[in-house]
Order: sequence, then structure tokens, then C-alpha cells
Amino acid sequence: MNMVKLSKVMTDEHKAEEFLREIGILKTFRKCPYCGNKQFGKVRRNFYKCYLCKREWSVRKGSILERMKTPFNKFVLALKLFELEIPVLKACEELELSYNTVHKLFMVIRVKIYKKSSEDNLLKGEVEADESYFGGKKKGKRGRGAKSKIPVFGILERKGKVKVEIVKDVKSETLLKETIRKVKRGSLIYTDKFRSYDGLVMYGFRHERIDHSKRFANEQLCCCPHPSIVISIKTTSPCF
Repeated sequence: MNMVKLSKVMTDEHKAEEFLREIGILKTFRKCPYCGNKQFGKVRRNFYKCYLCKREWSVRKGSILERMKTPFNKFVLALKLFELEIPVLKACEELELSYNTVHKLFMVIRVKIYKKSSEDNLLKGEVEADESYFGGKKKGKRGRGAKSKIPVFGILERKGKVKVEIVKDVKSETLLKETIRKVKRGSLIYTDKFRSYDGLVMYGFRHERIDHSKRFANEQLCCCPHPSIVISIKTTSPCF
């Protein structure tokens, strides 16, 4: 946002509100968040009311500003000061707000940026996850429980990206933590019958198990015994 546009937004609280809605800070309500009724309207400053359930909610509801009372035009200016990397102490003078308030505003902006960047990088849709062991030429047990081998966890987004991570072990806590960090909630995850994947549904994922002892011919299931690991190690695998 250039200084000309900033000056126009700063002079009117309503324009500042519309600007924050345009850039996704404030939500655009098309129905009542409580009952789903589409008949509602503004009843007083910054509040909507549903004509069916009679409940009211703020224009800040569901946004990063929901629990804050900072005027919209000052928050817009705070965004610009943050963009210009103005220190909190100096920003306090420009905004005429307390240090704690400005510090909180800047933290809210940082968290929003972090969450947005994290969401953009998450795998989604149909995802395949598998773990395997690599390294060394020592004879002995292969696969889970193998000694002197490095456990690797791979996640593949169908027709998309692949993410591979060296993990300390293949316990449920470890694999679920990596999955949560890398996959968007609501995605469909295909895994084998390993018990470490048992908690996926509890964390908001859809979960389908694949029997690696069988081969699949339909479009939903890959014929590779370990699709995620194969694609991460051999990117020329014919299954993808």
C-alpha cells in the first residue's frame, strides 16, 4: 500500500474497515455464524444482528482483531509501520498508543504472516505417507526395528509436492507431529497398517489404510509398495 492510498484509508474508519476486509484481515459475512441464516444486517456500529436467531456479532468476529479494540485506521497504519520495519518504541509515538498495545499488534501481524506462509506450504488433497530405513551395509534385520539404519519419513501429495524428513524414530508421536506440520487438515491420507498412524483421524485428517502385500489397479491406490519413499528416493518412478 502506497502513501497516497494510506492517507485516504486513514481519514475514514469505514474505509479502513473495508480495506481490512479486502486484504482478508476482517471476514466477509454472508450468513449468521450461529444459525446459518442469510438474513442479517448492521444494527449499530461494528455489529451485525441475525433476523432469525436474534443474536449479534462484531465485524471483528473470527479475525485476528476479535479481542482487540484498536481502531481500524490505526491498525492499518500499524501494518504500514510494520512493513517499514519501524521499531515498536517509535511506532508508539506515531500511533499514540501504549507500548504494550503496539507490541501486541506487531505480534498479531507476525503470527498472521507465519500462519499464512505455513498454510501455503502445506500438502493437501490426497496424500500418501510412509516411513523407511536407509544407510549402511550392515547385515541384519531390515525395515522397522533395523539397527544402524536412519529412519526417514516421506509424504507425497498426489500430482504435487513431496516432503521427506529424517526422524529420530517412527513412534506415533513423531509421525503424527510431522504429518500435522506438513499436511493440511481434512486431507485424505493413505498409509499402510502400521499402528503409529492410528491417531490421524483424531487430528482432523481422513485416513485410508493400504495393504502393501497386495497390488492395486484402481486410480485411487498406487501399485508401489512404498509410494512415498519410492518417489522421494527415485523421482523417475513410473507410478507417478
